[in-house]
Amino acid sequence: MSDIEFKIPPINSAAARAAERADYLDVRMRMEGCDESSIARALLLIAELDGMSRIAQACGLSVETLRRQLNGTRPLYLETVLGVMRAMNLQLRVEDREPLQS
Repeated sequence: MSDIEFKIPPINSAAARAAERADYLDVRMRMEGCDESSIARALLLIAELDGMSRIAQACGLSVETLRRQLNGTRPLYLETVLGVMRAMNLQLRVEDREPLQS
């Protein structure tokens, strides 16, 4: 064995799960035709994997209200999107889609 330390989080660690969920959301948001409902469904899936009651509590919502917002039966608010992402230790960021042509 070498003395080289790898900075890869263990597979079942919270950091590894957060990275996996971040990659999933990033891919979904970059897809052509990405809209509110596809983002909401992606958030619903990962919220269910992370524990819907914990996520709802962190957002200050009931599980039923959070589920309705994420499955499209109630309006989805930016505050909810950000709350879900914070509860999963994720961050939303914005970047250029393509460089501007001069």
